[in-house]
Amino acid sequence: MSEDIRYIVGELNKEPYNRNYNLISFDSLQPEQLLQVLNDVFAEIDSKNRLDIREEEPEQMAIRMLGMLRILKYKPPDDNITSRNPATVMSNFRQGLVSGNKHVIYPILHWLLQRMDELKKRAYLAKYLVKLDIPAEILGDADIADIHIKYEELIEQFKTIHREYEGLRNSGFSTHELRRDISAMEEEKDLVTRRIERMKQRVEGTPNSEDMLQSARALRKEREKQKEMAQQGSDLKDSTQLLEQRILRLQNQLKDIRKAGMGTTPEGLLQRLEEDVNVNSYIVKDKLPKEVAAKQRFVSTLQKVAAQPAMGQQELEAVNKQIRLLTSEINNLNEARMKEVEEDDSPESKVGKLSFFRQNAAIIGRKKEQTAERMNEMRNELANLQEDMRDKQEQLKQYSGEQVLRGDEFKRYVNKLRGKSSVYKMKRAELSELRAEYGVLSRTEEILKAKDAQIMEQLSAMEARMGVTGFHETQENLEKVSSVKAEVDSRKGKTLEEMSGMVMELNHKIAERKGRLAPIIKELRPLRQKHQDLTVEYNEKKHTYDSVAAGLDSNIGKLEQEVKTLQDEIISSQTKYHLSLAERDILAYKQQQASDEIKLYLSNDPQDKKKSMREQLMGHINEQEKLGRTLREEQKAVKDLVQNSAKQLAMWQDVIQLMEVKKNCLEAARNGENVTRNSGGEALVL
Repeated sequence: MSEDIRYIVGELNKEPYNRNYNLISFDSLQPEQLLQVLNDVFAEIDSKNRLDIREEEPEQMAIRMLGMLRILKYKPPDDNITSRNPATVMSNFRQGLVSGNKHVIYPILHWLLQRMDELKKRAYLAKYLVKLDIPAEILGDADIADIHIKYEELIEQFKTIHREYEGLRNSGFSTHELRRDISAMEEEKDLVTRRIERMKQRVEGTPNSEDMLQSARALRKEREKQKEMAQQGSDLKDSTQLLEQRILRLQNQLKDIRKAGMGTTPEGLLQRLEEDVNVNSYIVKDKLPKEVAAKQRFVSTLQKVAAQPAMGQQELEAVNKQIRLLTSEINNLNEARMKEVEEDDSPESKVGKLSFFRQNAAIIGRKKEQTAERMNEMRNELANLQEDMRDKQEQLKQYSGEQVLRGDEFKRYVNKLRGKSSVYKMKRAELSELRAEYGVLSRTEEILKAKDAQIMEQLSAMEARMGVTGFHETQENLEKVSSVKAEVDSRKGKTLEEMSGMVMELNHKIAERKGRLAPIIKELRPLRQKHQDLTVEYNEKKHTYDSVAAGLDSNIGKLEQEVKTLQDEIISSQTKYHLSLAERDILAYKQQQASDEIKLYLSNDPQDKKKSMREQLMGHINEQEKLGRTLREEQKAVKDLVQNSAKQLAMWQDVIQLMEVKKNCLEAARNGENVTRNSGGEALVL
C-alpha cells in the first residue's frame, strides 16, 4: 500500500495537478479533500467533472462518480472485499466512496493515474457510444423506432470512422512528412514537365517524330507489362514454394500420425475407450459424490462452529488437549486389537484378520482417488498447454503469416537465403563499380570544364589582341537567333494552316451539333415546365417535412429529458436503497453487540462478566479515577513546592543583590574613594 501511495503522490505533484504533497500531508487529508482530489483526476479525464464538490449535493456527487467509474470499467480490488455477497460488496464500496474512505479512494486513484491516456480515450468514446436506454413501449412508435435505428447506424458509423482514424494515426505517417513528400513530388513534377518541354522542343524539328513517340510509348508499355509479368511470376513462385512447404508439412504430420497409429487394432481402440469410460464413470459415480459429501460435512461443521459463541484461548487449549487424548486412546486401542488378532488363531481372529485386508483395500481406494485426482490435474494441464499452443500458433500466423519451419523446410529456406545473399553481393559489387565510374566521369567533367574555361580565356585574349573582342559570342548569338527565326517561321506556317483547318472543323462541328440539339431542345421545353412544377411541389413538401421533423425533434427532446429524469430518480433511489441497507447492517451489528452484552451481563460465569463491555468500562473508569486522585495529590505537592521555591528564589535574589553591592564597594575602595564603615552597613562619602 505504501508503494501505491508513493506513486499517487509522485503523479499528483506533476503537471497538471502541481499539489506539492508528501506522504504525511497526503495521508492526513480529510475525506472531503480526498474526494476533491479524486474529482480533479476525473476532471482531467473528462472536463464535465470540473467542479467543486462542496457546491454539489452528496447524492448527486455519488451518482456522478459511480457513473464515471462505471463508464471507465473500474472494478474494486479483491483485498477490499469483506463479504462474498456482490450486493454487500457494492454497498460497502459505495458507502466508502461517499464517506471518502481512504482505503477505497487510494486504489481508485492508483488505478486512474496508471492509465490516464487509455481512460481519456474511453471517456471520449463513451460520449458517443453509450446508448440511451429507451423503454419498449416508447420504441413501439414507428417514428421513434426509425429514429432509434438511425441513431444506432450513426453509432456504428462513428465506430468505423474512429477505427480508421486510429489506424491512420498508428500507421506511422504524419502531416509534416506528407506535406514534405507532396512538396518533393511537386518539385519532381516541375522537373519532369520542364524535361518534357525540352524534349518536345528537340523532337519537333526531327522528321517522323510522331512515329517515334508512338514507338516509344509502345516500348514503355511493353516494358511495364514485362515488369508486371515478372512480378507476377515471382509472386507465383513464392506462393508455389509456400504451398509445397505446406504440402510437405502436412505429409510429415500424416506420417507422424500413421506412425503413432501403427499396431492399433479395433480391439485395442475399444479397450482404450472402455478404460476411459471406466475412469470417467469412477470419477462421476464414486469420486465426485464423495467429494461433494465431504464438502457438505465440512460446510455443516463450519456452520456449527459459526453458530456457537466465541471461544477463548483457554477453552481452545482444553479442546485441543481433549482431541490429543482421544487420538492417543484410539491409537492404543487399534494397537491392542492388532496384537490380539495376531496372537489368536480362533475363527473370530480370522474374521478380525479381515480388517487387515480391508485396510489394504482402503489404502488402494485412496491411491485410486489420488490417481484420479492426478489424472484430472494432468488433463487440465494438457488442455491449458494445448490452448497455449493454439494461441502461440495464432500469434505466429499474425506476425509471420506462416508456421515455424522445421527440418528440410528450414534447410531449403536457408539455401534460398544464401542464393539471395549471393545475388545481393553481386548487385552491391556492381553498385560500387558504378559509383567508382560515376566518380571518374564527374572528375573528367570537371577537368573538361576547366579546360573549356581556359580555352575561352585564351580565345578572348586572342580576340582582344586582334581587335575583335566578343566576336565568338556574337557569332554564337547570331547562330542561335537564326535557328530560332527558322523555327518560328516554320511554326508560323504550320500554325496558320492548323488554325484554318481548326476553324473549318469547328464550324462543321457547330452545324452538326445544332442539327442534333434542335429536337432535344423541343423535347426539353415541356420538361422544363414539368421541372418547375415539381420544384414547387418539392418546396411545399419540404416545408411540411421540416415542420414535422421540428415537432418530432421537440418531442424527442422532451422524451429524452423525461428519460434522463427517470434515470436520475432510479439512480438516486438505488443509492438511497443501498444507504438504507448499510444503515440496517450497522444497526443490526449494534443490536447484536447489545444482545451479546446483555447475555454476558446476565451470565453467572465470572469470566463472561469480565468479557462484558460494562465490566471493561467500569474497570477503565476505576483506573481513570485512581489516576485522577494520584494526579490531584501530585498537583497539591507541586503547589506547595512552588510556594517554597518562590520564597527561596526571593532570598537568593536578595543575597545576590547584597553580594553585588559588596563587590561594588570593594572596587570603589581599591580605586581610592572614601568609604566609611559602621556597624551594620557601609556608606560611601564623597
